Amino acid sequence: MDILKRIVSSKFFCITLCMFILVSRVQAQMNGVADLPNDGKKNIILPVFTEREQDVGSTYFAKKWCRGSIELTNHRRIPELNQPLLFNFDKVNNIIFVINQYGKQWSYPIDSISSFEFMENEETYSFEKIPWISTNYFLMPMYQSEKGYSLYRRLFTKCVRAEYVNAGYYSEGKKYDEYVDYYEYYLTYPGNTSYRKLTLKENAIRRALREEAGLLQEFFNLHENEINEQNLLGIVQYIDDKKFPD
Repeated sequence: MDILKRIVSSKFFCITLCMFILVSRVQAQMNGVADLPNDGKKNIILPVFTEREQDVGSTYFAKKWCRGSIELTNHRRIPELNQPLLFNFDKVNNIIFVINQYGKQWSYPIDSISSFEFMENEETYSFEKIPWISTNYFLMPMYQSEKGYSLYRRLFTKCVRAEYVNAGYYSEGKKYDEYVDYYEYYLTYPGNTSYRKLTLKENAIRRALREEAGLLQEFFNLHENEINEQNLLGIVQYIDDKKFPD
C-alpha cells in the first residue's frame, strides 16, 4: 500500500509540475506579443489615385507652323529669296524652330537672333532684342517713338503643374499641366537710354511718369476705366501726342 501511495503521489507531482511549466510558457509567449492597436486610434492608410488630362496651353507661340522672318545677329535675314520656310517660337527656352518644304527642321537660339516676326491669322507679331535693356529675352513693341516715350511688353510662359489628388472620399487640384502666358511692360524714356519696368497698377504708372504728372492726371480725368494693357498704351500715346507732336 505504501508503495502504491508513493507511486500515485509521484504521478500527481509530475502532472502538477508539467501543468505549471506549460502555463508558464504560455504566459511568456503572450507577454512577448505586441498589444493590439486601440480601435479609437487606428491609422488607416487609404489608397490615393491621381489622374492626368491633356496639357492646357503650349510652350510654343503658335499652334502650328506659320509664316515669318528672322534677322540674325550677323544681319542675315531668313528666309532668303524663293526659300519657302515656316517658323515657330519656343516661349520657354527662347528658341526659333524652322521647317522647310521637305520637312527638314532646325533651330536658332536666342543669342543668334536680333529680331523676328510671325504672321498668324492675318496678325503680325514682332519681337526684338533691345541690347541696352537686355540680350537675354525678346520684347514686343507696343508703341515706338523716336523722340518721346516708347512701350514694350515681354512675353514669358510658366508651367503650372497638375496637382490633382483623388483620395476616394475627397478630390482636389487640377488634372492637367497648364502653360500660362504672362506679360511684363517696359517704358523707355525720351532719348532711348533709360527704361522702367511697369505693372498694371496706377501707383506704379504714376511713379514711372512722375515728370508727366499733369498730363497723366488729364488722361485719368478723361478715362476712368480700370488700368489694363490698352489703357497703359493709351497713356503713353496721349503724353507723346501732347508733348512731342509731329
